[in-house]
Amino acid sequence: MKILLIKPPLNPKLISTKRYEPLGLEYIAAAVSEYEVDIFDMRIEKNLMKKLRTFRPDVVGATAYTCNVNTVKRILKEVKLYDNNIKTVIGGHHATFVPQDFAEPFIDTIFIGYADQTFKDYIDIIANGGDIKSVNNVGFVENGGRGIFFTEQRPVNVDLDSLPMPARNLTQKYRYHNSYKKKVALLMSSRGCPFRCTFCACWKLMKGKYVTRNVESIIDELKSLPESVGIICFSDDNTIQDIKRAWKLSEMIKKHNIKKKFVMYARADTIVKHPDLLKSLKEAGFDSLTVGFESYKEEGLKKLNKRTSVEINNEAIRILKKLDIHIHAQFIVDPEFSLENFEELFQYVWDKCLFSPVFAVLTPLPGTELFKETSQHLAIKDYDFYDFAHSVLPTKLERDEFYKQLAALYKKSYSFQRFFHYKKIRSQKSLQSLENSPDFYAFNTDGMTFFKLVLVHIFTIFQFLKFKNAYKSEPVVQE
Repeated sequence: MKILLIKPPLNPKLISTKRYEPLGLEYIAAAVSEYEVDIFDMRIEKNLMKKLRTFRPDVVGATAYTCNVNTVKRILKEVKLYDNNIKTVIGGHHATFVPQDFAEPFIDTIFIGYADQTFKDYIDIIANGGDIKSVNNVGFVENGGRGIFFTEQRPVNVDLDSLPMPARNLTQKYRYHNSYKKKVALLMSSRGCPFRCTFCACWKLMKGKYVTRNVESIIDELKSLPESVGIICFSDDNTIQDIKRAWKLSEMIKKHNIKKKFVMYARADTIVKHPDLLKSLKEAGFDSLTVGFESYKEEGLKKLNKRTSVEINNEAIRILKKLDIHIHAQFIVDPEFSLENFEELFQYVWDKCLFSPVFAVLTPLPGTELFKETSQHLAIKDYDFYDFAHSVLPTKLERDEFYKQLAALYKKSYSFQRFFHYKKIRSQKSLQSLENSPDFYAFNTDGMTFFKLVLVHIFTIFQFLKFKNAYKSEPVVQE
């Protein structure tokens, strides 16, 4: 039995071009390691037909976020045209929440939720015989794509320690490609989230549960990584929600003398409640945090059901700046923004000296509460544009003006003017003298150096122009 797992190519409409290892596929591959398995990363390798001819798979599986739906469907259609006997399967976020979008004659099976166990069950039955419809949490496409037969939906496995280590050996061939993050590894230490933000569906994937891995197994995985890997990005949505476990993780990393840089996600309220924990994590190598501040005003946080406040966000920034932990600040740009809102958001970024901000357009992904609220009012229905850079909802401003302001937000936030303004402050005053001053934030520029800023400008010039003119290619629904 030969199994080919495909990571789809980047959507050409995407603004971001980041490439990290396909961790989800590495876990799926590990679950069926007794078979001949390969991972084909089409973000890097393009010749699908050559791969099909040389590998000759019996099963081809793919994963898809919403913005990849159309691309993945084209890929699986090509597979069936090449050999109709190949079993084609799909899984991932979109397949879980909108499986009917994959009711196509060239797709055989749709996996719902995490498929760590169900994919193995499916492959075992194909290889050894048995009733394929005994596999839980899947949908079988029937009648030439006109219907789906769903099997029994059962709770997913929440014992993360029982999962095998991800099959990174299958993606090692890509690590030294010039567009692959060879020094970066993704690591999953938890799944789910106890919060209920309207724009996120990760908590629904786990049916509202938040589960974690044993710290000892995380340490074992860290030790197993190649020496060349120097940066570990935790792929969790909420890494340190379990405070006791987070303390233990920090202590164990230091005890085992693991010299890596760590990046993870943390909520602002967790940072404010546990500054000592953040100090310990910093000592262990956690020098960067992704923090979803989302909004600079209370109304925005309430609308998103974020369950934090601007005051909490401000204090979290102050704590991280004092600890010299770099902040990857995430903000949501509401399609209802006015010119004044864009200016206020930039002023917040300026005042807090946030040098690595990301401005994601509020996007109602299927499965979210936001999608339920707005699905009847979409301005764009083509999934290719669900990339957090295009507004699939109607905008308050004219669409060309909306993107002009969004582009300006990035341009001003990553300007040389900002960098030299804060560099001048740092050269004139000491950290101690600024302790109670608004300029206190100037002593931590989130790791941004002049050289890095130059690289940002060089590598994003074309993306910036693409961003600014995004509205020109949008298939806006006419009301």
